[in-house]
Amino acid sequence: MKRIFLIFLFVITSCLVYSQDKITVSKITIIGNKITNSNIILREIVLSKDSSYDASTLEQKINESKINLVNLKLFNFVDVSHLINENQVEIIINLTERWYIWPFPIIEISERNFNTWWKEFKDSNFSDFSRLNYGAFLIWENFRGKNELLKFKIRKGFKEHYLLSYKAPYINNKKTIGINTNMQVFRRKKTFFKTQNNNLIYFTNNNKFTSEDYEFNTEIIYKKGIHKTHKLRFHYFLSNIDSAITNQNPSYLKNESNSGSYTKITYQFSNEKRDYIQYPLHGYYLNFEATKNFKGTSPVNHFEIIGKVEKHLELKDRVFLGSSFKSKWSSDAYQPYFAQKGFGFQDYVRGYEYYVIDGQQFWLSKTILKYALIEKTNFEIPYVKMTQFKKAHYSLYLGIFSDMGYITDKQITHDNNLSNMLLWGNGISIDYVTYYDKLLRIEFSANHLGEKGVFLHFSNPF
Repeated sequence: MKRIFLIFLFVITSCLVYSQDKITVSKITIIGNKITNSNIILREIVLSKDSSYDASTLEQKINESKINLVNLKLFNFVDVSHLINENQVEIIINLTERWYIWPFPIIEISERNFNTWWKEFKDSNFSDFSRLNYGAFLIWENFRGKNELLKFKIRKGFKEHYLLSYKAPYINNKKTIGINTNMQVFRRKKTFFKTQNNNLIYFTNNNKFTSEDYEFNTEIIYKKGIHKTHKLRFHYFLSNIDSAITNQNPSYLKNESNSGSYTKITYQFSNEKRDYIQYPLHGYYLNFEATKNFKGTSPVNHFEIIGKVEKHLELKDRVFLGSSFKSKWSSDAYQPYFAQKGFGFQDYVRGYEYYVIDGQQFWLSKTILKYALIEKTNFEIPYVKMTQFKKAHYSLYLGIFSDMGYITDKQITHDNNLSNMLLWGNGISIDYVTYYDKLLRIEFSANHLGEKGVFLHFSNPF
């Protein structure tokens, strides 16, 4: 009997000690959300009112909640603090909202990247301004305070572009299902129709439009939790081209007409655990895509799988390592030219920016070791009174990088010798990161051909 009493006393004492270690969330206070609906913010918070946590778990969940709010890309600054009174805690979320409505004129260059355009501009003795686009673009972020996104574009010039887009992260009461849809039209006066010597060959016809592309995309988004997202995407593509393009490259549409079309259905799964999507320093990212193409007037009917893994960690104070690996597999080696993309557009090996490398399958590895010359520093811009612009931040990183890639092209010709070959580029970089997700990368790269150059980029290299 005495032994049973001692066991009972031990259990009661343990429970009391355990309960004393727990801290209960008594209140969640949100400050600064003049436009953003509170339920959009609360969905990203991994803490809930009346829930209890030990001190270490509470700290972890506060930090995770802050990361989630940063990655909404709705706020310039996010601060999540807490006030503890005995075993009660109040969570205080202090936000600085961004400016959400961006109507601006378009004056831009029409090229795959800045480096390619600058090379051709320099070759013309700085006299060729033909590749300029102009127009108007309206981006309305956080529309109605619900994190919806509206886009409307009218762009004229070298490459015309008309776009209407709408994205809603949640359309149901449980906030688990969203939708993203867009329609767009491209018209080009100068159309690339084949790749030769790993460069795009263009066709022009007396300043007339030589190609017109029509696209319709819509996707259903399912996101039950915070980090994992499922998407089901439907895509239709139609291209009309000048008859001279068909004559010079019968494989462009791979049919006997001057019009080609196809549809595709894509399933995508992603697990987002990076601390800052635009320029991550900690965390990881996983992505998997499976696409089935269905032929229309062009024989695009292959199956395609794309996978990507990305990891970022802090090795020591101010020293960071980032690495990614991406791979693409395709079931059909002989695809129409207008339906395939290899290296040189969204995916590329640094040091090969001037080249386009065709292929149906590839793998791509990117690694960078970087040091924070200037860690994230907040400052206020003088004479600016609007809170959305007055307070800013910047950081500066010095990096050493190495990229490797290999692309398989079953349709290879002797003119394109960079396919079916190991590509390796390395160099050093200076990265400047500031608010509104703006990034400037200046890189000095060298490739396996012995070529060296300075390249300018405005996005995350991964």
